[in-house]
Amino acid sequence: MTKLNGKNTEDKQNRSETGVDTGLVVMFLKMTPEERLRSNDNAVNMITEMRNAFREKQISNCRSGRSA
Repeated sequence: MTKLNGKNTEDKQNRSETGVDTGLVVMFLKMTPEERLRSNDNAVNMITEMRNAFREKQISNCRSGRSA
């Protein structure tokens, strides 16, 4: 990965005109179906954990009288 002015030039090279990150598509196509499912499960679990933590923080702030 090449860095130019602190930015990854490879990132721009991997984006098609439609904005699709072709490098990411290639990475996922190299995975087995099971690996892709596991990756998806990990992403869903992380999103769920972040959502729950945000909700807990909101509840905590409401109980203590602070706004989120």
